[in-house]
Amino acid sequence: MPAGRRNFRIFLFSTVVGIIAGALTLPIFSLIMWFLQLPITFGEGFALTAFGVACLAGGFAAGKLKRHYGLLNGLKAGFLLFLMLVAVSFVLGSLTGEFFIGRLTVTVICGSAGGVLGVNKISY
Repeated sequence: MPAGRRNFRIFLFSTVVGIIAGALTLPIFSLIMWFLQLPITFGEGFALTAFGVACLAGGFAAGKLKRHYGLLNGLKAGFLLFLMLVAVSFVLGSLTGEFFIGRLTVTVICGSAGGVLGVNKISY
């Protein structure tokens, strides 16, 4: 299999892992908000945290599958999630400057950290 096609599949898989991780995290946070009766303003922070978990999981999957250059590969996987989020936000009309900067910062930190963790994870 050509290297380009293999890289595409790895990053596609890591993006799907990130989407699943984010989709599993959001209901947990909504239950926390419901049980604790938190105001709706906490929702944005929880959504940002869920996106961070998604980038971390996607970066971890990319680092684990690529087995080298974890910082860069995790960043690539997180950036794919970021591009998807920006595209959906643009279509829905909810793209703002602070949204963009905050999510980009979370993408860089969590995606890179996930990639490094994935590369350095020891498999027994």
